[in-house]
Amino acid sequence: MRLLLKLKSTKDQPYQEHHYQLQGFIYNLLKGSKFENIHDKEGYKFFCFSNIFPASDLKVRDIRHLIISSPNGHFIKHIADRLEELMNSKRYITIGNMEFDIKMVKPFDIKLKMPVTLITGTPIVIRIPRAKYERFNIKPKYPYKYLYWRQEYPLELFIEQFEDNLRKKYRAFSGRDANNESIIEMLRFKKQVSTKIIMKDQEHTVIGTVWEFWFNDYTHKELLRFGIDSGFGERNSLGFGFMNVIKNE
Repeated sequence: MRLLLKLKSTKDQPYQEHHYQLQGFIYNLLKGSKFENIHDKEGYKFFCFSNIFPASDLKVRDIRHLIISSPNGHFIKHIADRLEELMNSKRYITIGNMEFDIKMVKPFDIKLKMPVTLITGTPIVIRIPRAKYERFNIKPKYPYKYLYWRQEYPLELFIEQFEDNLRKKYRAFSGRDANNESIIEMLRFKKQVSTKIIMKDQEHTVIGTVWEFWFNDYTHKELLRFGIDSGFGERNSLGFGFMNVIKNE
């Protein structure tokens, strides 16, 4: 399930990178609910979000949009209710140093029809554990616990880790196992990006990649829908791996 927000800039202001700030904004909306301890929960958080778009500096009254997604409909409903309270009371919101009035809160579901084309709205982060990258004969300068997948590494390594991560998240959320057949049918690498984020008051560099995917197999429809809502890859609760449906025939 997804939640589309329409936001109006309250002033002239620069556009900011906002992974950590948007995560904190969402966590604040969860206070006092059954989801309020999600930030302390080990493992998957089962939500993701887009960038605030379009990404450019703002003038007063400029309109921007934001999408929050989760396979948990109750999670989305709670956030929608809180944001509607803020909108109806005409209270502005802050995300980092950016300030907005809320103009619209609209929950919606993607009607997934196959074949479907997906594109990454935010980069997909894939971390490769040491045992796996050594199996692929990757030899970094130091024996890191894990490596971020980069474009010079084997594509098979990306696909294997991508699919393993999606199945594990699905099992943790639903309690059911997905089949072990390959999920990805066709994909196209577009670019690699480096993003600096703040975690636990320290700056970290995250390597992500941007892709286009094509899916046609109906047997993977439930797992694919879950991935679209939860985010692909890792660091979804920081806004990485947010997916856009660009063709849904």
